[in-house]
Amino acid sequence: MRVKAALIGLLMCTFSLAGCFSDEIMPEVIIEASIPDGVFVTNGQGLPVNEEPLPLKFSFSDVGQNGPEPSIGVTSSGCIFFIALEKVMRSCDYGETWEEVQGPACSPTTSDPYGWVDPITDRVFGVQMIGLETSWICWSDDDGDTWAGNPHDSGTTPINDHIKLATGPWTTSGYGIAGQFSQSVYETAVYYCYNKLAGIFCFTSLDGGATFELGGQIIGLATTNEG
Repeated sequence: MRVKAALIGLLMCTFSLAGCFSDEIMPEVIIEASIPDGVFVTNGQGLPVNEEPLPLKFSFSDVGQNGPEPSIGVTSSGCIFFIALEKVMRSCDYGETWEEVQGPACSPTTSDPYGWVDPITDRVFGVQMIGLETSWICWSDDDGDTWAGNPHDSGTTPINDHIKLATGPWTTSGYGIAGQFSQSVYETAVYYCYNKLAGIFCFTSLDGGATFELGGQIIGLATTNEG
């Protein structure tokens, strides 16, 4: 029995060593790098691209003012603009320090603040809702050093709420046809929208946001439910 046990043990060791001295090479497992869930990269047109995301480092700074319903924009010079209630706040040192830059052409009060920076022209818009009657819009083309404005600049239909302003390239149809002739005044189309109990209203400006004479209620596209 002792001989049999020794023989079995010898065979087991032999089989184990045979695996160690085998010429078979196991393939290396390569784990492809992947972007974490919830992270995506887009190009200048907002389309997804297969590129590594840029490393981001976030810093926090106090703008020195309260500002509910915040909106923020950055011009090509690197200056950051933030609408704090009726104040237009500016930082040109990457958010380290902030200063008020709104001028007398901007509204001294607000019921609902909103800001926008045109990414094509760098025009800075400060939009202030004056009660529910109208909106006072001011704008600057020199990073907030000087301002122009219109105290009644909310289209042809009074009573507005939940205001929004945005800009974009002119189209070749609809109001965009008129925009083809107004680009010498201002390069892009400026859109101003709001809602009230009667529905959603949107207007287009041919003069860079100084006036909004074209537009009206949007039928069948949206409702006033949930604001």
